[in-house]
Amino acid sequence: MKSWITALIVLFLSLAVTGSLAQTGHSVEDEEFNLFLFTLAAAFFAVVLGATLIGSLIATLFLLCVFLLVSAGVLSVGVLVGFYRRSVAAGFRTVLMIACIGGGMTAGSLAFWLIDRVFDIHLQPLTALLAGAFSGLVGGLLLGVILFNIIRVFLNYFRKKLVF
Repeated sequence: MKSWITALIVLFLSLAVTGSLAQTGHSVEDEEFNLFLFTLAAAFFAVVLGATLIGSLIATLFLLCVFLLVSAGVLSVGVLVGFYRRSVAAGFRTVLMIACIGGGMTAGSLAFWLIDRVFDIHLQPLTALLAGAFSGLVGGLLLGVILFNIIRVFLNYFRKKLVF
């Protein structure tokens, strides 16, 4: 967003400068063309810089999520369950369930706390957080089961399509 704003500011300033030079009577045929090219180059570099920043932000957030999962032991537990049951699907299901339940509990706690604040239900903060965590646990468990089944259906569909 900032890159677009920067590009628009540069474009506006370049148009203002060329308009003021044209009104003073100076012959700026070649200078206008160079200024126009400079404006296009500045806009291009602003877009490239913005795309680079957004891409690096997405990559950083992905790596942060992987780091959090590893530090919480979720991926380790998934690998251990996969080895114990001798199934990649079991390990993946474990990781998906733990991640969905953890995310659901966090989102449920925050949502229920915000609902308590907005609608003034007069609950104790701990009660609101625990009720939200329980509802998020149930929602996360259901989400994990549904996501695992959807992924399994898609994988079976693509496996059938790839068989000759």
